[in-house]
Amino acid sequence: MEAPTNGPAFHDVEVGPRGRHLPEGTPSSVDVTADAVTVAFADALGGATAATFHPTWLRDNCPCDECRIVQTDERRWQPWRDVESPQAVSAKIVDGALHVTWNSGHRSTYSAAAFANIDRASHRGTWTGRAWTAGYEIERFDHAAATNDMVTRRRLFEAFRRDGAIVVTGSPVVPGSVLDLVRTLGLTIRDSSLGLIFDVKLDPAGYNIAFTAEEVPPHNDNAQYTNPPSGQVLAMLVNDATGGESVVVDSWSVLEQLEALDPGAVDVLSRVAVGHRQYSTEAEGFSRNPLVVRDRDGHVRHLRFSNQLMQPLEYDDPDLAAWYRAYRLLGTIVSDPANHVSFRLSAGDTLFVNNHRVLHSRTAFVPDGPRHLQDIYFDVDDVMGHLDRMTGEATDAMVTG
Repeated sequence: MEAPTNGPAFHDVEVGPRGRHLPEGTPSSVDVTADAVTVAFADALGGATAATFHPTWLRDNCPCDECRIVQTDERRWQPWRDVESPQAVSAKIVDGALHVTWNSGHRSTYSAAAFANIDRASHRGTWTGRAWTAGYEIERFDHAAATNDMVTRRRLFEAFRRDGAIVVTGSPVVPGSVLDLVRTLGLTIRDSSLGLIFDVKLDPAGYNIAFTAEEVPPHNDNAQYTNPPSGQVLAMLVNDATGGESVVVDSWSVLEQLEALDPGAVDVLSRVAVGHRQYSTEAEGFSRNPLVVRDRDGHVRHLRFSNQLMQPLEYDDPDLAAWYRAYRLLGTIVSDPANHVSFRLSAGDTLFVNNHRVLHSRTAFVPDGPRHLQDIYFDVDDVMGHLDRMTGEATDAMVTG
């Protein structure tokens, strides 16, 4: 993983596909072999850059109306329907476009615009995030601006994607109004067996540590689900109690530090499945999953961390000693104030967190005044989709120009 490069509070992390982009320019020549189609692209300066395509990949991305459903922009061609794997029988360049005849008899035409759209689609989801530690400032956005001004809303979505956490200030403090905020932002609300809204206030009969005045250690919610909601909203309606500061922790930074201390630790946490349970008098939730999910480039997709909900591991698991060594190190780093961004949520403050990335916690408080927080959950994919529409990353054509 990358070492910090932009100062002590944060550094940039590149997210998304890591493959090379297709050459820019117009197809100028082509060479066909049994297992490849190599195309040279001429740029505006007269230079040429070649790209070699796997035949099935090229056939699968045919932009013609026979191979896709024009009305819905969905694929129609199914790679397994042809008796033989695709192979180019012939190929030529005509008027700056690649024309291929396949062994099935199908003919495909790829213009420069079609190649540009294929490249954009194959690299969609590439963006720059920030891995942060103590001292970083989580961005704040005014409720009225976020709900009424699209420029502010785009900035909010960009900050949330980048940091995994933002705060909306000046929100209504009427119970249930958080639902209106999230719906106005166009985010899909997730329900669960424990309820649509999680009311957090003192409750001697509550089924979760959040119903007490105790410190709530850093965690992400709903670890009992195989697929926990990726987004969480914590809306403060009233906060007149002494203490109870909010804390957020960035798992990207935490796991970078863990890997630097013990290069094998993240691997064992990615391998061993651990049970988590949360239940009430009316609901039961349990699943068993590794604590860390990474993509093939090693970037963290999900840290599942909720010590209070964790269930016993098998006593004879062959990775038990290595797992506990890694878990103790992970917990030490998570608990280190050097990784904590702390602030007080006042009435009308609404915290949004990426529940797969950012851990949240609360310091202990003295119940000398009312304190009422409402949690709901949403899908972070909606934030990404809205951003792609706002920036033009999402187009109305899958591969055609």
